[in-house]
Parts: sequence; structure tokens; C-alpha cells
Amino acid sequence: MAQPILSKKKADALSNGVFLIGLGILFYTNAWWPGIIVALWAFLAVRQYLTGRNYDLIISSAICAALFLISIFKFSWDVLMPVLFIIGGTYIIFREYYFADEPPKSNS
Repeated sequence: MAQPILSKKKADALSNGVFLIGLGILFYTNAWWPGIIVALWAFLAVRQYLTGRNYDLIISSAICAALFLISIFKFSWDVLMPVLFIIGGTYIIFREYYFADEPPKSNS
């Protein structure tokens, strides 16, 4: 894991500010879908970058880009939604199992 650029508190504050700017742009343009995906991506990307979670930044950027492209090109959600949930769940399981910071507890 990379070194954090800012503390979690400051990173959260900056990412919340980015999200509010994104919402302001959405209110002004009235382009809610798929604009909300871009606003959420910006929020997540800023927070993950500033806290040094580069691998999570790549994964969440890929997921948000895929959701954005799916909504723009109007792919069928009947197949894509289950696939996205399976990929997301698999990622969470592997991330916690293989990249956990805690050492395993002993039974002694």
C-alpha cells in the first residue's frame, strides 16, 4: 500500500467537497443519469488517491467506467448486473483474504 498523501480526515473532507461540486454541476445541467456515476467516481477517486489506496482506485475507476459505458451504450442489465455483483463480491473477498493487514489469530 502506498503512503497516504493526507490524513483520512482531510481526504474525506476534500472528497466530500468534490462530491458536492459534482452534485452542483448535476443540478445545473440536469443530467442526472449517468452523471451521478461520474460524481460518485470523482468522490471515490479523490479519497482513495489521497489515502494512498492506489489498487482500490484502479478497481473502483474500472467499475465506474464500466457502469458509465453500460449506461451510455444501453447494454442489457439482465446479464450485466449479476456479473458486476459477482465481480465486486469476488474482489472484496480476495482483497480481505489475501491483502489483509492483520496477522491471523492463534488458538493458543
